[in-house]
Amino acid sequence: MIDARGIAPGGRVSADVCVIGTGPAGATVAAELARRGVDVVVVEGGGQRFGPRHADTYRAAAGDAHDPLEAVRQKRLGGTSEVWGGRCAPLDERDLRGWPVGADELAPYYRRAQRHLQAGEYEYSAARAGLPAGAVRPSEELDVDATWRWSPPTAFSGRMRALARAANVRLLVEATVVRLERDPVGGAVTEAVVAPRPGVEITIGANTFVLAAGGLESARILLASDGQTPAGLGNEHDQVGRHYMTHPVGEVGTVVLSDAGRELALGYRKTRDGVYARRMLALTAAARERHGVGNLKAALWFPDPMDPGHEDGLLSTFSLTYYALNRARMGFKAAGTHARYADTSGLRRHVGNVVRDWRRVGRFAVSWAAPRVTGRRILPSFMPLDAATCRLRFDAEQSPDAANRVTLARERDHLGQRRLQVHYGVSAADRDRIRRSMELIGAEFARLGYGTVDMGDAARIDDMAFTDGTHQMGLLRMGHTPRDGVVDADCRVHGAANLYVAGSAMFPTAGAVGPTLTIVALACRIADRVAGERAATA
Repeated sequence: MIDARGIAPGGRVSADVCVIGTGPAGATVAAELARRGVDVVVVEGGGQRFGPRHADTYRAAAGDAHDPLEAVRQKRLGGTSEVWGGRCAPLDERDLRGWPVGADELAPYYRRAQRHLQAGEYEYSAARAGLPAGAVRPSEELDVDATWRWSPPTAFSGRMRALARAANVRLLVEATVVRLERDPVGGAVTEAVVAPRPGVEITIGANTFVLAAGGLESARILLASDGQTPAGLGNEHDQVGRHYMTHPVGEVGTVVLSDAGRELALGYRKTRDGVYARRMLALTAAARERHGVGNLKAALWFPDPMDPGHEDGLLSTFSLTYYALNRARMGFKAAGTHARYADTSGLRRHVGNVVRDWRRVGRFAVSWAAPRVTGRRILPSFMPLDAATCRLRFDAEQSPDAANRVTLARERDHLGQRRLQVHYGVSAADRDRIRRSMELIGAEFARLGYGTVDMGDAARIDDMAFTDGTHQMGLLRMGHTPRDGVVDADCRVHGAANLYVAGSAMFPTAGAVGPTLTIVALACRIADRVAGERAATA
């Protein structure tokens, strides 16, 4: 591991392959290449910790409503995997319509991704994974068999430290890539220009480059690589930074479970191979076609913790914790759906709830801390479902829209880079599809006898903020030609044959599950392509 701040100005590091980024995508590509004996240099803009200097380079210029960019990503060794919750699921086959890569081709890479993420078997059926199946009732509308699985979660900083000890790997930290330079004749990338500190540049030379810096940062690097093409590298047709998608997330409805609903085991359960999993509540593919709605995954959620009138010590503990994290503006916990906890009121009543319910709070604290001490798999999140009423939480698909994009602003950070400006919103059409999906799921859940459901507040979806930018998709989307995408079916940038992009920025569609499993699967596929090319030219 080399701190790039110690390299003399104008210095150069060369390798066969340069991987930019140490999150799940970059770390996976690097590991897959290293085990094949490829000479790799890995470049990370952050260091061991995410500090104010790093946050400054991730801060955006003023733009549309969106969570602060420095709050939804981490510039550090291991990238945003260091604060990842571990939730894994593959994209549905229907999600891949319009992708140059099909489900059959992705399947073996998903299996490899499972191993990288320590998520157990590649099995996302509740019944086949060993979750209770007796209470499931047949339905043509509602699918309750698909699951999420949870990685421990895997943080890639440790993987990168171990990888840096290999003879054929060098890891540069504190090495922000500010732009890529190209051969003026052939268009191939010749070097990555790195700014380890203000006013200083060094270069990384390689035969092949893999850009895996996260969706927003990868887009910024291509836009800033404008020495040969004024609009940026790969941007001859104004595609870089467009079609920005996230996953709209929210909670609506009121659910009171019946005995059948409780038997369905809608909380966290261990699979037969010892991995935490949870059932999704989703419309079947046929129902989505029939009703003309997008993809959406729902789950049972606890009552709103912010109102101390629930008199529940655990819920008050949750609300007070997130209130404190928001006041301290601590990363992910001060962004997305968590940001609203900054407005928590009735603090004394919350404290009173905790004091009165101290035994239950204490038991939960012990159960929460025990696996963190023993090293066993941790319970994925706080999820008390023993209250009288629950809510339904959704993660929804967002449609690609060219108007949702990032551009370079005139404002610059302390390294001299132009900041990103975000233009983003969730359309009325997407909101309507989300609302109708939730109403359909609620109605069928009730019809099947799993509980009583009141969706009277579903209209709130029309006004929800939806500013969560933790899943950054579509910015460098796959397309058959440079007119409809930035990278080709092999994830290679159109017009730059030796530059690959790894990460969710290249997703043409968003689906309704977290992108990490698919990111790692595609990273394995990219590593195979790169290793094959290197072997062919050896």
